[in-house]
Amino acid sequence: MPIPNYAKRAEEAPTTWLSRWLREAEASGELNPTAMALATLDASGAPRNRFVLCKGVTDEGLRFFTNLESDKGIELARDQRVSVAFYWSILRRQVRLDGTVSPLDAAEADAYFASRSRLSNLGAWASQQSRPIETREELEVAVEAVSERFTEDVPRPPFWSGFRLRAESWEFWEDRPGRIHDRWVLKPGEEGWLIWRLQP
Repeated sequence: MPIPNYAKRAEEAPTTWLSRWLREAEASGELNPTAMALATLDASGAPRNRFVLCKGVTDEGLRFFTNLESDKGIELARDQRVSVAFYWSILRRQVRLDGTVSPLDAAEADAYFASRSRLSNLGAWASQQSRPIETREELEVAVEAVSERFTEDVPRPPFWSGFRLRAESWEFWEDRPGRIHDRWVLKPGEEGWLIWRLQP
């Protein structure tokens, strides 16, 4: 989408806007306020979508974590282009952003992994994410085996880490009566973020 000549300089960065909306979504009682739909591209170039949790927003981008051997992990290693969408039904808002991802360094991934619950970390070891499994019991047995292996702290698996999404285009949307919604776009300009509205 080209930048129109009437675009103005934004008063704040889109990451600041998103951070505020995430806080408001949590305060509103949204069930999973940090859930975001992540679209990747498979080997044929076809889009694939699933929900992941946003685990931090800074000026550098959005963080999320996954099994690197999962379908999405493999797809992200092959093609770093992604699209993400948040939707909060209580607040009747959504945010869509397009950009590229880059791997987090080991120290950042280690720090986040250490903050998770023991069961979540056991699951990270036990689950061969995206692979077929015959029964639920097989997974439960695998979790128990990992628990017996790591009786104290659970280290981060070498196949589990995170990514940072740096968005090149943002779109914010708020529901309005009569479907006359409010939409605006932010894109980087030479001297900061530029903003303009879209028709609903």
